[in-house]
Amino acid sequence: MSQKTNFSFEMHYPAATRAPEAQRAQLMAALGPTLQALFAAGDSAATVVISDSHKGSGHKMVELVTTLQDMQIAAILQAFSEQHGLSVQALE
Repeated sequence: MSQKTNFSFEMHYPAATRAPEAQRAQLMAALGPTLQALFAAGDSAATVVISDSHKGSGHKMVELVTTLQDMQIAAILQAFSEQHGLSVQALE
């Protein structure tokens, strides 16, 4: 059985984004279930918890617990962020 690892990162739209406000709000509201489905495809036991960042409502903190490897997680986050125009920053 693979060992689970905790990852923390922040997601937000860059200031120069062209995405309409309604679209941004809708994606941020559905961020938890959306990421959960993406990570569950590779790890059915993965868990995603979303919370508001101290930086404001447009910034979300993401806590991920998974058995996926770093490269797999990076690939999922890169594809998702590029598709939606989000910025992803790992937290210490």
